[in-house]
Amino acid sequence: MNPIALVVRQSRAVVMITALVAAAGLLTGFSLPSDIYPPLQFPRIVVIAHAGMTPADSMVLTVTRPIEQAIMEVPGIRRVRSRTFRGAAEISGQFDPATNMVVALQQVQNRVGEARPDMPPDLDLIVDRLMPTAFPFLTLDLTGGLPSADLRDYAFYVMRPAFSRVAGVGQVEVLASDTREIEVITDPGRMHEREVTRAPGRDEPPEDVPPLDEH
Repeated sequence: MNPIALVVRQSRAVVMITALVAAAGLLTGFSLPSDIYPPLQFPRIVVIAHAGMTPADSMVLTVTRPIEQAIMEVPGIRRVRSRTFRGAAEISGQFDPATNMVVALQQVQNRVGEARPDMPPDLDLIVDRLMPTAFPFLTLDLTGGLPSADLRDYAFYVMRPAFSRVAGVGQVEVLASDTREIEVITDPGRMHEREVTRAPGRDEPPEDVPPLDEH
C-alpha cells in the first residue's frame, strides 16, 4: 500500500486529525504550570557562615569543624564538604537521594543550633536547602599574577559594582582568603604625653589634639 496515495485519498481525515492534535497541543501548553526556575530538587543542604574579618585558621577551628560535625550526625548524610575563607565559610552536606529533605533541613538546623553557643557571638548563619531560588548559581573565580589581596580589591571595588548594575542581579558577594589590612602601632607613652586617652567615635572626630610624629 502506497502511504502517499492513502493520504491523498483521505486528505480530509488527515487535515482533521492534524487540526485536532494541534488544538490539543495548544490547550495543554496553556494549562502547563510555569515558573522562572524549574522545580529542581537537590539532596543537598548548605550552611553559609559570616564572621566579619575572622582569620581563616580561626574560622576552621571555631566554625567550620563544629558545623561539619553537627551535619555528620544527621541521618541520611553521605558526604560533607567545606570551604573556609577569611571571615566566611561554606559547608555543604550531600544526602542520600531517598532522604526527606524537609525533615533533613529541620534536623540540620537543630544540630547547628545546638552547636551555635560555642561559636563566635557575632557569627551570621544561613542554613537552607540547595534550590535554584535559594543561593546564587553563578560563581566566578578570579586568578592572575597579582597578590591575593590585590585580586580581592579588584573584585570588590571594580567587578562587584559592575555586576551589581546588571539587570536582574540581586546580590553580589566577594569571598577571598586574603584581605588588605593596615596596622597602626602606637606608643602608649607618647600618646599619654599628647593626652590621647581613647579612640573617638565614628561621628566624633578628635579636636585640639596635635598630630603624632611619624615613626
